[in-house]
Amino acid sequence: ANRIIPVVVGGAQDTFVPNTVTAAVGDIIQFQFSNGNHTVTQSAQDTPCQPLQATVATAIHSGHIPFEDGQTTVGTFNMPVTSTDTMFLYCATGPHCQEGQVMIVNPTDDQQIVNYAKAAAATNASVDGNTVAGGTVASIPLEAAAFVPAPAE
Repeated sequence: ANRIIPVVVGGAQDTFVPNTVTAAVGDIIQFQFSNGNHTVTQSAQDTPCQPLQATVATAIHSGHIPFEDGQTTVGTFNMPVTSTDTMFLYCATGPHCQEGQVMIVNPTDDQQIVNYAKAAAATNASVDGNTVAGGTVASIPLEAAAFVPAPAE
């Protein structure tokens, strides 16, 4: 059966939770955007923090989806899984990718996310995607989200 798999983006820390997901074709990964302003952007394995869209127009990019204190809805990016190929994703906001805001869909082993995060940390800059692709931007009520917002600062 097809699943909706929630992944929390951002929050008190700039992370993806979980940062690895195993998904089948037909599943939908629902990225739920918590505190901050984040993206879900696809890279190649060997070029972290750089958009795969530069060479593959259909590569994943959510655009920037903010969450501010007091919001009663949560921005989402619903990404249908169309292949079981390993997919490398990062946040293109500021230094978030270098700080470890990366994730892998269908990793080949447990070490892969560690290696990808280390490679991302060694890059000089993050590059944004160009256009929203590979999913649908929407929203859900806050009470339906998989997170509680970070306390207001």
